[in-house]
This record gives sequence, structure tokens and C-alpha cells, in this order.
Amino acid sequence: MITLSADMIEQAAQVAPDQNLATSFLAPEARAGMIALILFTHEVARARQAVSEPMLAAIRLQWWREALDEIYTGKTVRAQPTAQALAETIRAFNLPRPWFDALVDAFGAEQDEVPFETWTELAEHGDQTYGNFNRLALLIAGAPAISAPLDRVARHAGILWRLCDLMAQWPRWTQRRQLWLPVEAQAGLDIEATFAGKTSRELASALQQAYRHVLATHKDANQACRSAVFGQAFPAVAYAALGLPYAKAFHALNDPFRQVASLSLIERQLRLVWAVARQRI
Repeated sequence: MITLSADMIEQAAQVAPDQNLATSFLAPEARAGMIALILFTHEVARARQAVSEPMLAAIRLQWWREALDEIYTGKTVRAQPTAQALAETIRAFNLPRPWFDALVDAFGAEQDEVPFETWTELAEHGDQTYGNFNRLALLIAGAPAISAPLDRVARHAGILWRLCDLMAQWPRWTQRRQLWLPVEAQAGLDIEATFAGKTSRELASALQQAYRHVLATHKDANQACRSAVFGQAFPAVAYAALGLPYAKAFHALNDPFRQVASLSLIERQLRLVWAVARQRI
């Protein structure tokens, strides 16, 4: 039995509304496990966002590495609600540790002044973060194992979501004087002007490249879906179907430093119902 307080359920709805909404298609125990995974991933993903210095982010990530050590070595797990729920989830669904370790390490890239050199590196980051989230989520949702077709779905859906998520976080990154755009996309870009919130032809070109990668990855994800047998597990990755609408909204902005408007609840619900019915992202 996975223990979740009302506060934890509410927190998941606030910090990851799209992923949380997709859990409504799952059986109760799988939904509880997904919420625990969502809260864990949020804690790791926000490590750099929640502090002013990279060293403090490293300390937060190390805290979670030590929590995973306790869970997987059978030691007493620290008395923190998300760590406790994660331990119960890992035991209930026999989740392998390597994907957790890779996820934590991959979010550590946000501590680097220049996180990515190439688009290939950024795609790998998407796979190691939300791709690994998806692999774990598929097991929680009922996949007996991660077959090669399911692995491809997890990878491409993870890359898609991470790219769209980074677009939505553009103002936050530039405010802390970082760019998630790969170095190879920064040719001619005035970095200081970008940090000051100024748009330019070079910035528009770089973000256009990002949008093309989103479109290509969306296509790859659905090609992978056509080859995969999900059974009841598809809702674990259904949230990724909301990535493209967010990317389109960001792409349509004249000013990338403005916040992307969220989709309405009814639109998100309808898109998720359609995605689950078709088993397509």
C-alpha cells in the first residue's frame, strides 16, 4: 500500500498538473505510485530552480541519491513524505534503480554554466530525465517490462516533453543567466542582450531550430507508438500529448520572455482522452 497524504496529492496537482491529470486514467494503486514518482521527479528537477547557487543544488541532489541508497539497501528510509512514498512505490512495482540514478544525474546538468554543446546532447538529456521517468511510469502503469518498442516511446516522449518544458521555462533560465539552447544554436547571438530580455533575429532563429526539433521528435514519438503494445500502460506517457500544444503557443509568441499561457482544464482533459483512446502522443 502506497501512503499519500491529501497534501501530497494536492501538491502533485500543483507542480505537475499535466502528468497528474493523466494519472486519472490509472487504477488506484498505480495512480498512487505515479504521484510518488511525480513528486520525486519534481524535487529533483527543481533542485537548481529552488536555490541561488549551483553548490546548493548539488547538495539537494545528493540528498536524493542518499535517499535512494537507503531504499535500495534496505536501510531505514528518512522520514520525508515523498521519500517514504517513493520507497513504497519502488517495492510495490519492483522498479530498477539505474533509471532513478540516471534521472538524478541528468538534472544535475542544470548546474553547469553551459549545459549542452549540441542538439544531440540536449536530446540525450531529455531521454535521461523524462525518458527515464517514462520508463519507470510505464512499469507502474502495468507494463510487464520495457520492451524495445516501449523504450523508444519512452525516449522520444521524454525528449519531446523536456524540450517543451524548457521552452516554457525560458524566462526562468535567462533570469539566472543561463541558456538551455545548445552552443551550436547560439551562433551570432548576443548573450548579454538575451539575458537582459531582448529579442533578436538570432534568438528567433535559434528558437525556430528548437521548434523544428519538437516537431521531429513528436513525429518520432508517434511512429514509436505505432509499434508498441501498451496494454493498460499508455496513460503513463499520455501527458506528453500536451507538449506540442505548449510548444506551438511558445512558438507563436512575439516575445519569448513572456509566460506561455496554460491550456484550459477542459482542453487538457479532452486532449488526454483523445490521446488515450488512440494511444498516440
